[in-house]
Amino acid sequence: MKSLNFLFVATIITSLTACSSAPEKGSFAERLNLRGDQAKGIAKQWDEGQSLVTKGEKMKVTGQKTIEDGKSKITKGERMIVDGDALINKGKQMMTDSESAYQNMRATPIPLPATQP
Repeated sequence: MKSLNFLFVATIITSLTACSSAPEKGSFAERLNLRGDQAKGIAKQWDEGQSLVTKGEKMKVTGQKTIEDGKSKITKGERMIVDGDALINKGKQMMTDSESAYQNMRATPIPLPATQP
């Protein structure tokens, strides 16, 4: 009885092993074609990845240039603010000087010419 059980279990194991090692369905050409399709899919994915890397590298270069341009514009803007402050101060001083000169002018009127009989 034990040998019958053992024989039964051995038969089941052998059957399962035979099924798992059976050749794949389809002809060699069909299987090869399937592999070719798989390879094409992998190649396409790799190409897409390479394209993203190239695009990303270009983006980084453009971004760095934009940052450098931005820093240059900030420097230019700061210089313009300093120059603008200097012009404002000079203009206000000129206005103050003009007001003082006008007050001095009014304080010393021009004498009228002598009247002729």
